[in-house]
Amino acid sequence: MTLPRLAVLAAGGLASIYTLLAVRSGTFLGPRRGPAVRPDHDPLEEFSQRKRFVDVGGHSVAYIDEGEGEPLLLLHGCPFHSYEWREVIPLLSRRFRVLAPDLLGLGDTVVGLEADYRLPEDADMVRGFLEALGIKSAHVVGHDHGGATALLLMERAPQIMRTLTLTNIEAYDAWPSEEERPYLQLIVNPVTSPIVWALLHMPAFRRHIFSIAAHRKEALTEDVLQAFVRPHISTPARWQRLRTFLRWQLDREHNQLTVRAVEWMRTFKTPTLVLWGQRDGNFGESIAQRLADDIPGVVRVEWLEDSGHLPMIEEPQRYADAVMSFISEIDEASTPASEVTAPKW
Repeated sequence: MTLPRLAVLAAGGLASIYTLLAVRSGTFLGPRRGPAVRPDHDPLEEFSQRKRFVDVGGHSVAYIDEGEGEPLLLLHGCPFHSYEWREVIPLLSRRFRVLAPDLLGLGDTVVGLEADYRLPEDADMVRGFLEALGIKSAHVVGHDHGGATALLLMERAPQIMRTLTLTNIEAYDAWPSEEERPYLQLIVNPVTSPIVWALLHMPAFRRHIFSIAAHRKEALTEDVLQAFVRPHISTPARWQRLRTFLRWQLDREHNQLTVRAVEWMRTFKTPTLVLWGQRDGNFGESIAQRLADDIPGVVRVEWLEDSGHLPMIEEPQRYADAVMSFISEIDEASTPASEVTAPKW
């Protein structure tokens, strides 16, 4: 067999493999109406099997609801879902009613491929989510994309936040980070997207791509990595949903929303804790310090020295303790002296 013939056969074989990957990843799916997510059809990890669903603005929002007491709302980051709070929820739910919804375009919240997953829609969803559960206000914890959502809530519904904790959030024009941007572009690009979809089925590549988020790499167990990618790769429609979400992450106009948010950040006086993974290569210390300067309600910046972008996974006990201590501190400060029980001698 001649060399040119071998080259033609090899090219044909590679083209066939690529076409198969493109079909299986939904590259040719095209615009459509109807849900991009069908959780009842997906092999959910044990944590996600506990998710409930509530209708909010036409979306079926997936969420965790555990514990009793004051409501505490956890807003996750991108490209994660409420699973990122798996280790801290049992700790926080000893004192609070912990609510952890999956944001639009992520996790198991049911949306259509034609739906809008941008930050304003998430802010409206969060407000509607609390209303649907009959909750007027809650302590709010926002990480990454969830933190950016909280910045918009400062203008749209500041009254729903009793306290606010911000952790390694998308802010100003510093997102997506320079470390993650190349991966987002590969996923969005229709030529390279099927290849990344295939690679994410491989444990070694999952570890490679998510390692930029963690300082303590050992915290990224195989279970954690599988739970992170499952909502994105389990069906073709889910993968196309992620591509839609990430196109908006890369959209300059969308990015400017958190720049314009500075205007109302500077009027937000609700007690706020900046709780930051100090080893974060994506969103570093300078962003935390800038938030503290721009938000008058900031009580302090607290560093988690052994964490990168995911302190709730890397140092879950310290993270939960910091959130609870902060809220206790604010509750005690707001309690009138006449209501404080005198000690019994």
